[in-house]
Amino acid sequence: MSNTVIQLLSFTIIFPMILGLIRMHRIRASYQPFLLFLLLALTAEVVSEVSIRLTKSNTITSNIYTLLEAGVILYLFYTWGFLKKRPRLMIFLAIVYCMVWAFENLYMGLLADGFSSYFVILYSLVTVLLSINEINSLIAAFGGNLFRNAKFLICIGLIIIGVYSVITEGFQLIDPDNSRVSRNIFNLFAFINAFVNIVYAIAVWFIPVRDDYYFSKRFKA
Repeated sequence: MSNTVIQLLSFTIIFPMILGLIRMHRIRASYQPFLLFLLLALTAEVVSEVSIRLTKSNTITSNIYTLLEAGVILYLFYTWGFLKKRPRLMIFLAIVYCMVWAFENLYMGLLADGFSSYFVILYSLVTVLLSINEINSLIAAFGGNLFRNAKFLICIGLIIIGVYSVITEGFQLIDPDNSRVSRNIFNLFAFINAFVNIVYAIAVWFIPVRDDYYFSKRFKA
């Protein structure tokens, strides 16, 4: 698969981002970190593309992005309530993330010369577990159609990307020479990522309006 196709698929993140900007002033505050997550992903794609064209490498951009993304995802689950009720767990995960990232990128020197696969596997697994927990809570409490529930759709997207990230990074560790099988897995990731971005766009559409939106709109009128 050509690099142009991969680039076009990666930039499908712009669709949920545009929709998020349109609805930004009316959605509930607990979903604002998800919009930050989308903005961060789009920014990373742009910066990565520029970095590749200028320096022929995007390793620094990718490694910094993974740390920022992991932090934003933690904050998302904090605003949703699970980690807010467990502040010690939130602090513990944040410290572990920083320590593992620093060990791989600074101590082992992978920041500019490689990818922090162990860190990606770590935060992907944690994200998958947090998402599964959130879905279980939704199933127990939500009586409507889950496929019209923004939180459910976001968690499904995070699970898909998280599981596939574990697989791709695992193959990167097992097969650092990037054999045919590994290349096929990485190429498939571009299509999965594009699919998840569409799921995110649908999720943004279903993000609930904040409680005071219609009242404040009527008051201004």
